[in-house]
Amino acid sequence: MDFKNRLAAFCSSTKRMTSIMIALMAISLFLFIAAYNDSFVFDEAYSMAMIQHSFFEIWKITAADVHPPLYYFMLKSFAFLFGNSLLTLRIFSVLGILGVFLLAMFPIRRYFGASVSLVFIVIVTLLPVTQYLADEIRMYSWTMFFTLANALAAYKVFKNSSLLNNLLLLFTALCASYTHYYSLMGSATIFGILLFFLIINKKKLSYTIVAIVAFMIGYAIWIPELISQVTAVNHNYWITKLTLKDLLLFSYYLFSPKEPTHPYTIFTLPVMAVALSFMLLLLAALAGAIVKEYKKLNRTKVITALAFIAAFFIPVISAIIISYIMKPIMIPRYMTTLLGCLALGISILVAELYGSGAKRARILITTSIWMLLILSVARFFSEKEHMEKTNNEYAEIQKYFEGKNTDKTVFISTFSACGWLGMLSIMYPNDNNLYFVYSEKKTPVSYQPFKLIEVNTLPHDFDFHYTQSFDENVIQTRANNHFMDGVRPNYIITDSLIQLTHPQKFEGKEIFLMKTIHREREKQQNTH
Repeated sequence: MDFKNRLAAFCSSTKRMTSIMIALMAISLFLFIAAYNDSFVFDEAYSMAMIQHSFFEIWKITAADVHPPLYYFMLKSFAFLFGNSLLTLRIFSVLGILGVFLLAMFPIRRYFGASVSLVFIVIVTLLPVTQYLADEIRMYSWTMFFTLANALAAYKVFKNSSLLNNLLLLFTALCASYTHYYSLMGSATIFGILLFFLIINKKKLSYTIVAIVAFMIGYAIWIPELISQVTAVNHNYWITKLTLKDLLLFSYYLFSPKEPTHPYTIFTLPVMAVALSFMLLLLAALAGAIVKEYKKLNRTKVITALAFIAAFFIPVISAIIISYIMKPIMIPRYMTTLLGCLALGISILVAELYGSGAKRARILITTSIWMLLILSVARFFSEKEHMEKTNNEYAEIQKYFEGKNTDKTVFISTFSACGWLGMLSIMYPNDNNLYFVYSEKKTPVSYQPFKLIEVNTLPHDFDFHYTQSFDENVIQTRANNHFMDGVRPNYIITDSLIQLTHPQKFEGKEIFLMKTIHREREKQQNTH
């Protein structure tokens, strides 16, 4: 069959065409969001700073950080080919979601049918968290793709444990594991589940055992870095201790129409709480319907779906347990690395439940999809409003620096605002600029991949832009006051910009143009 006939056959099904249309609409929406957003957050600045280094330097920097290097290698290569503008880098993240949709249109459709493929694409498209994955300059859309590809490769090995299928299993596991540590946990879980089903079904194990050994060898070169990072986590790590509130956030994070760090915009906390509670109740009702209708469902498909869902929950629950008994290592966005497996498992169950013909089950499914649509639309407009605000803030910053020297100048911040200074280093990346982080005492902190230099003495004889963040944190306020009091005898403020970025928490940013008093006096004397 030639390509034209194959294409015609592929597009002949209404469900396939619906899947294609929804996927294309979703990708178009994600590209629109990416193009609209002119601002960026610290994590995105981190990625943008990372790709300014060589591949070898990226390896060294990530070895001292908390993520493996593959995403940064891929992003750097993409930027080399297509440029490093904000839009280009965001398009790379959109391509990760496109890859997930392609997995749905081909292997998922082939293994589980057009109905499951369609439901999967609808769920992934409508999940509010997907919009965050799609346009953020981070690794999460690609970790979702690689981990799902790894799970599908494992399913393919279970159906036919050939050498080629096991090579695919090995390759996808390495890609996932070199992209994020939670994908590493996901791949380890996938290997464990695969071995369990191969053993109980008395299927051939030899190629799979070799693939697992090869995976261990392939990952061995990163093991020293992983051990070093685990040691660092045991001593000092930025993730805080889990609370009951955090566990509640885990339960609704994937459906939340508001990113947890963003202020409330188009709705209030009570409204959001009611909507999310209703969504969770619908999911609980769906789980009950599956149990009730279990005898009418295909047992093999149900077990397969539960295996995919287990690939999501086992690493997440393990991380939560570790966070309680050892050291906090879990935050909600890490769950997105395994999201594809969860969405696939749910899609299989939903397609089976809908196909059972139970009227109540169909009403539950339809209501859940509509509720997910409401949350997705709410998230879009909420984020749009937030983006307009942050875009205006960045426009104010650009306007502030108009006419000022940003090609050969000094930027200084206190240690508490070094993240904000790092973002400025991305906005004004000239090699002649210097970015100083002032700290009273030397700190055992690496500022890489940003080109920040720590100094432990106050400036006194050169002009600079002083940047600081402010909130209700007493330590941060004390550091800001210490710096300003220390430089006051030698400097005057000739220009400033003050932004209140989070009114609900009284958070904001400030920039002051600091000029030495003696130079200003000389200018005034020369003028007269």
